[in-house]
Amino acid sequence: MPRRKKTKSRKEPEFSYDHSTLVSCIQKHYQLLIDMAYLDAQSVRWPPAPAGWSDSELNVDALRKLDRNETVIELLRHIPYTGNRTTEVYYATMATSYLREHWEPEKTSDSNWYKKEFCALGLAPFDGPMPPHLIALTNEESEIGITWVIDTERGCIYPHGEDYYLFDDEPPEAMEFEEFFDKIHLDIWSLLLVPVPATDDRGLNIKGSGDREYKDVKDLYRKYGWPLTFRKDEFLPAAVAARETIIRTARAQLAAQDEE
Repeated sequence: MPRRKKTKSRKEPEFSYDHSTLVSCIQKHYQLLIDMAYLDAQSVRWPPAPAGWSDSELNVDALRKLDRNETVIELLRHIPYTGNRTTEVYYATMATSYLREHWEPEKTSDSNWYKKEFCALGLAPFDGPMPPHLIALTNEESEIGITWVIDTERGCIYPHGEDYYLFDDEPPEAMEFEEFFDKIHLDIWSLLLVPVPATDDRGLNIKGSGDREYKDVKDLYRKYGWPLTFRKDEFLPAAVAARETIIRTARAQLAAQDEE
C-alpha cells in the first residue's frame, strides 16, 4: 500500500483513558479475523476471565524492568495475543506479545538489555525515550504497516506508519481508540484489505489491492457469502487452493525468466 503524507486533521478531541473500551476494541478486532476464517479460534490466546493473564503468564517482571506503569500492565493482562509473533493482524502489521511464552528478553546473553532504547528492542517505532504510560501493541514491516502505540495517560492511540507516517518534526497524530479501531475494522470487513489464509509454505497475511492474491481471495469471500451469509467451511479450502495456485504460477514465471 502506498504511503501518503498525513493531512492536517481536525482539532483533536479531549481524550480520556477507558480500559474497558480499549480492551473491547482489541477483542472485536481479533474476533473479526476469526469470523473471516483468517485466525483459527484455537490459535488466539484469550486472557482468563475476569482476572486476566497472571504474572506467571504475562512477563510482568520484564515490563517493570522497562518501567511500564501499572495501567499499561493491567491493559496487557486483558488483551488477546496471537499464538505466532509473525502473524499479521493488519496490513504488514504483527501483534507484539508480552506473554512469557513469546517474550523473555531477560534470558538473552545481554544482562543490560533493559537499558537499550525501545526501538532497538523492537518495542517502539521511533528512537528516543518511551514514557512509562506508553506501550506498542504491534510491530510492522519496512514502515508500511502500522504500529499501534497506546497512551494510557492521555487515553489515545498514536498510529505510526502507512497513512500515519511522521515527517520531519511533526508531532504524532492522536486518535480516539474507537475511531482508530472502527477504521481498521471497516478496512477489513469491507474487503479493502483482504485476510489471506496460510498455505504449507506461506504464513497468514492481510493483503492490499496491489498484492498478487488480493483479487482472487476477495472474489472468494464474496462468492461464499461474506459478510451476511458467510460459509466459512467452504471458503477456507477454496482460498487456500487459490493461493497455492497463484504462488505456483508466480514461481513458474520466475523460473521461466531465469532460463531466458
